[in-house]
Amino acid sequence: MRFLGIILLCVLSACDAPVAEHREEVPLRLFRWEGERVRVEVLPAEPLRVEVRLYRAGRALSAHLRTEGGLPAEGDLALVLEGPGGERAGEAFGSGRFLQAQARLSAPACAFWLVSLSPDPFREEALEVRSYEASGRFCEGKR
Repeated sequence: MRFLGIILLCVLSACDAPVAEHREEVPLRLFRWEGERVRVEVLPAEPLRVEVRLYRAGRALSAHLRTEGGLPAEGDLALVLEGPGGERAGEAFGSGRFLQAQARLSAPACAFWLVSLSPDPFREEALEVRSYEASGRFCEGKR
């Protein structure tokens, strides 16, 4: 029965308007290690579009993180849902282009999100890497 409730929440949240959302274009950056310093340059490439939305149905809260565009890349996505007192109530970590986290929270709730995607395969000896890196936090209402 709980599984049916989760599916229903996902379907309904896709139809309802979000209670809060954040959109951002993240440039591709080159991180180059020069001794103990890291030099960061913005590269001329298609930016990664990041969209994070919060949906609410009563106390049920769902956060969706979606990325589009940019170069083909691999890496990590994260979502953490926080209640009105800042307590952690739900989280999701993964890879790909879409991530969803759910929790039961009273309003106003907040979502912390993180995107760390790179078109370059991981090499331990590499002194530079291209990467889309961004994170943020946003809340329902004026919190």
